[in-house]
Amino acid sequence: MDSTQLLNLFQAYLEQLPSLLALLAGIVFAFTRWKHHPRVAMVVIIALGFLLLHLFLFTIVYNVVPRWVIRSTGSYQDFRAVIDRTYLILGLISNGAAAIGFGVLLAAIFMRRTSEPVAEA
Repeated sequence: MDSTQLLNLFQAYLEQLPSLLALLAGIVFAFTRWKHHPRVAMVVIIALGFLLLHLFLFTIVYNVVPRWVIRSTGSYQDFRAVIDRTYLILGLISNGAAAIGFGVLLAAIFMRRTSEPVAEA
């Protein structure tokens, strides 16, 4: 990676900073609720950890793969089709992986929780 690519990668991570902070806050919150609902908290941490990994991994992929495809494309005629196909495939993989993470998070929302009975005064 040259300095331009590193700068673009750093900029991409800065753009994703709100999502990064939200995922980290969710993980911290799940840890604080561990004693009350350990199974739910574990599933939430797994889902948010997966989404955090997704954020880091696909930020790199979207910065590296298109440049690599552009360099390897031979003629200008095929250039547009190859780039379109590359972004289509990257989008399908990225959104499919995100759907898995959000599916696990959604499963945690509807998991059966055992709560302590509320004592009435």
